[in-house]
Amino acid sequence: MSAAVQEADEEMSGINIAPLVDVCLVLLLIFMVTSSYF
Repeated sequence: MSAAVQEADEEMSGINIAPLVDVCLVLLLIFMVTSSYF
């Protein structure tokens, strides 16, 4: 049971990290675009 729980936690962390990376890249892109105007 403990092994199955650990695998589920790893899957959840993998699912949660992907959107965070996408958001960080989008924020970086927006920052680069806005900084080029000022």
